[in-house]
Order: sequence, then C-alpha cells, then structure tokens
Amino acid sequence: MYLSCFAGIDVEGIYRKSGGTTQIQTVKDGFERAPNDFDISDPDLDIHAVTSALKQYLRRLPTPLITFEVYDKLLDTTNVADRDKRRDAMQRAVGSLPKVHRDVLEFLIFHLKKVAERENENLMTSMNIAVVFAPTIMRPESLSREMTVTARKNEVVQFLVDNCQAVFMLPR
Repeated sequence: MYLSCFAGIDVEGIYRKSGGTTQIQTVKDGFERAPNDFDISDPDLDIHAVTSALKQYLRRLPTPLITFEVYDKLLDTTNVADRDKRRDAMQRAVGSLPKVHRDVLEFLIFHLKKVAERENENLMTSMNIAVVFAPTIMRPESLSREMTVTARKNEVVQFLVDNCQAVFMLPR
C-alpha cells in the first residue's frame, strides 16, 4: 500500500481538483468495508476521488491533525524571521503533538513534499498544497478566527512541506 500512495502523483491538480461524489463514496465505502484490503491503486478509481476522500476524512476529524493545543504554537512561528529559529520553533511545536498525530502529520507532509517535487507535471507548488491542506489539517477551536489567519496557516504548511527533512528530524 505504501507504494500505491504515490500513484497519480503527477496528475494535474492532484489534491486541488475534486473527485466525483459517486467515486468519493466508493472510496469511503471501500475503507469502511475492508480498511486493510481496499486498493486505492485501482486504475478505474479516479485519483481526485481518492484525494477528496482523504481531505474529507482529515477535515472531519473531531480533533484536527494539528491539534488545538499546537495550533497557536505553529501560527506563532510565522513571526520568527530567522529560518533556523523558525525551524527550531516548528520542531518544538510539532514535537508537542500527540505521537499518533505527529506520525500521521510527518507521513502526510513527506508525501506532500513528493507531490511538490512533481510540480512541473501536477502544477502543485508547495504554496498550492498549503492553500489546500492548511484548512484541512489545522483549525482553531473558535471558528471566528478561521478567516483572520488564513495566510499564516498557509505559511506554516508551506514551511513544513519545504523544510520537512529539517522539521521532522525529531528525537523519538
């Protein structure tokens, strides 16, 4: 399954374009029926349906991937001008996530780095990825703050993608 997560990585608009409702439901049903056996590399399955299902899943988590407790810590890193100090602040913030959140975030961000590396084919720069994923993986407890920090959330996710090797080199 690990290798299959890179299928379609070069498709234009991966993660930006939405899949069809029926295909998205097929993906959701497949994971509900057989979470360990559902094959998302099926060539008849639209990659946009797979990516839409993933984004919906992450968006609907009761506690976001970047938890409420870490949300402001990461936003605060956007005020740090020095790149190395920002990286260090992000390492501390990411390191304070619960282990399962940190592990999933790390896997996701490294995957998104691979997507960004194929930007010539898929047209998904790290900024495009950040615009798509920031509201999906990080949200404030108070939705009234959601629109006031959009640019800063995008900046956090873009920095994570662009600097994933350095940020996630955490002591375990």
